[in-house]
Amino acid sequence: MSQSTVSRVFSAGAAVSADVRERVLKAAAELHYKPNALPAILQTGRSGIVAVVVGGFYNPFFTEFLRCVTSLLRERRIETMLVDTSSDDNLDDIVGELSRYRIDGVISALAIRSTRVARKLEGAGIPIVAVNSKKFGNLRTVSTDNRSAGALAADLLIDGGCRTLAYLAGRESTAQTERQRGFLKRINDRQVAPPQHVVAGFSYEEGYAAALELLSSGSRPDGIFCVNDLVAIGALDAIRIEFGLSVPGDIQVVGFDDIPMAGWRGPDLTTFHQDMDALALGSVTLLAEAAPSRPIVIPPRLVLRGTTRPRDVAVTP
Repeated sequence: MSQSTVSRVFSAGAAVSADVRERVLKAAAELHYKPNALPAILQTGRSGIVAVVVGGFYNPFFTEFLRCVTSLLRERRIETMLVDTSSDDNLDDIVGELSRYRIDGVISALAIRSTRVARKLEGAGIPIVAVNSKKFGNLRTVSTDNRSAGALAADLLIDGGCRTLAYLAGRESTAQTERQRGFLKRINDRQVAPPQHVVAGFSYEEGYAAALELLSSGSRPDGIFCVNDLVAIGALDAIRIEFGLSVPGDIQVVGFDDIPMAGWRGPDLTTFHQDMDALALGSVTLLAEAAPSRPIVIPPRLVLRGTTRPRDVAVTP
């Protein structure tokens, strides 16, 4: 059998009869043959590789997103290049490196914050999808509806009897900003006093420290919304250990992400579930489109657990 025939069998879309394909694949399996991908890359200009950018492996959000995306790409016979970076500022430095590998696209679990980075990616001719990001130019985005979740958190706490609220914020990011805006607007609409505000970052340790700062200020809140679950779990431990207060008896706490440990018996955290399967599917779908389409927005799901009081009142966005 000729080399060109074997090559056609292992080339997607090439014309070859079913009988020939079966014989070639059977022989390849017996010989443990694996085709060299380099000639196809040089011929088509496509590598069959997508770079997946994640950051902060301390946060289970990123590891779960990576698992979902790589599974979907594998089903489509697309290889994954893992890029671990802490912020989109570092993306600016690696764009040139990514283009050297002729990757077919980028899926970033990190938001793109600056037009500079977005334009550099566009200039390299690399289609990119960013999760929970502001849209710049041709950037493709898939997001949880963070603003409506913030509003829902305000309703949940106010309807549960809270009147002195607080928000433990993350550092600058689109998701953080949207959650905060939704929370503040709903509090204002319901004519409740503006919440206290402490920048907590995104980690357990920062959440613990922020709760210490908040509760040591002399004005104790009775309801706290946290930018993510790690911050919320840090805050829970500070509230209980450092101040001996009861949750939800003295203070009610709401997180965001619904990471696995939020459902553990210790935290038992009320939170918002981000549909990771939907975020991953949206990312892979948008990346495959020939031209950018409208952003995909996925509704969050409120998960009621033990850090808020049971209620019979229906809460709507």
